[in-house]
Amino acid sequence: MKRANRKCKAGNAAIELALSFLLLWMLLGGAFRYGYAIYIYESLVSQVANAARYASRVNFDTGHSFVSGVQNMAVYGSPNGGTSALVPGLTTANISVSWTTDTTGLPLTMTVAVTNYTLKAVFQNFTWSGKPAFTVRFAGRYLV
Repeated sequence: MKRANRKCKAGNAAIELALSFLLLWMLLGGAFRYGYAIYIYESLVSQVANAARYASRVNFDTGHSFVSGVQNMAVYGSPNGGTSALVPGLTTANISVSWTTDTTGLPLTMTVAVTNYTLKAVFQNFTWSGKPAFTVRFAGRYLV
């Protein structure tokens, strides 16, 4: 009788291991997916905040030539540009620079935001538009 019982239970351990492994693999995959997305989002927050601080001190001119420097600051970490983006897949086209002015046309605030950025994670894509965004008070010089 004991031998017949053993034969019925012979493959149970392998099946339990396979099902447990599948469950653990899905949990680890989900943790990786969201963890990586949070890491990239926090990198975007840091880069956009740095670009907004730079935008608040840049010389504001009527031709708006400072915009490319602010976009480069957000993407490459330098207003002069660079060769590789600090956040994977981010381009200057994904950075929006806007400002508010008073009634005389003098700038009051500068806003830097990420638009239409898609992170291609291993298992899923994440798209952010309009966030992260930072608005800072303008403290630079106004050039006529």
